[in-house]
Amino acid sequence: MDVYRWSVFAHIFFSVLFTGLALYWMIMLTSLSRRFDTGEAGRLLGIAHGSRWPHVAVPYKWRLPLSWVTTLVMVGLWLTGIVNSKLRGMPEGPLWWTKMGLFLALIALQVALTRRPYPTAVRVNFVLAVAMLLVSGWVIR
Repeated sequence: MDVYRWSVFAHIFFSVLFTGLALYWMIMLTSLSRRFDTGEAGRLLGIAHGSRWPHVAVPYKWRLPLSWVTTLVMVGLWLTGIVNSKLRGMPEGPLWWTKMGLFLALIALQVALTRRPYPTAVRVNFVLAVAMLLVSGWVIR
C-alpha cells in the first residue's frame, strides 16, 4: 500500500477509536446515573476518568490516563487528516466546513473533558462524535 492508503486507514482507525471512547463515556454516564444519585455518579465518573490505559500487560508507570488517550487519538486524527489533504487535495463545500467546525468543537470540548468529565459535556461529546462520523462519510462521497 502507498502512503495515502496507509494514512486513510490510520484516519479510519482513529475515527473508530474516538467514537468508541465517546461511546464508552456515554455508557459509563448512563449506567452510573441509573444506579446512583447524581453526586455519587459524578464521583464514580471521576474515578473512571482517573483510570489508566491499557489496564493490563503494561507496567503502571507507562500507562496513560484515559483522558489523554482521547487527546492522543484526536492528534492522530488531525495528523492523518493533514496528510490526506496534502496527498489528495483539500475538499471544498459546506460539508467540509461543517466537519471542520465539528472538529474544533470537539477539541474545545476535549479540553474540558480532560480536566473532568461533566455529564452534559459527555452527552454533547457523544452527539458531536457521531455527527462528525456522519458528516465525514458524506464529505468523501
